[in-house]
Amino acid sequence: MKPQRERQLMAVLLLGVPAAVLWLLIFPATRRLAALHQRIGAAQARDPEVPGFVPVGRDERAFLEAPAARWRTRLAWVPDDGARLHQVDRVVGELSAALAAQGVRSAGMKAYLDPVQGDFSLPPALQAERPPGPGPRDLPEWRVGAWMLEVEILGRTGELFKALSAAASTPALLEPAGLRWELGPAGDGAAHRQYLQLRNVYLKPEP
Repeated sequence: MKPQRERQLMAVLLLGVPAAVLWLLIFPATRRLAALHQRIGAAQARDPEVPGFVPVGRDERAFLEAPAARWRTRLAWVPDDGARLHQVDRVVGELSAALAAQGVRSAGMKAYLDPVQGDFSLPPALQAERPPGPGPRDLPEWRVGAWMLEVEILGRTGELFKALSAAASTPALLEPAGLRWELGPAGDGAAHRQYLQLRNVYLKPEP
């Protein structure tokens, strides 16, 4: 190859390759990045009140990690059937005392020990998570379990609100899960019967 032809080829390579890289790679990436910034700006303009991420503060972390925190005593560890029955007895006793303190009359309670799925249930991904904080030593992994307690509340409908307040004050972790009413036959003048459904969450070992 003649020296002049070699110089021309070298000039084409030195100028053409960078130009091709700019045209095929750099410019398209720049345009996509500019379009992305425009979309982000438009989204921020539509909803400027989106709160930023706030990390857990020092006081909050100390509360969550404290071995003697109150929430740890509310989330019971239930390793077997005997402990489950003990937990049911504990919850019923604590709720009965709380209802009596609020002046709420109850006609009876019914426990449903099989898991109940509904809008109030934890999502499966969260159920698979390990419980917060260190659990008992030398025990297998633990996961979240729950059972239902249905309480018949006497009186008018307003008594249900007192019962909800009483349930929130119990040492056991009780969450409102539903309400149920039973109406008497039409025309007999019988008052309706009302039930408060509560969910008790606990920790149990993996099967």
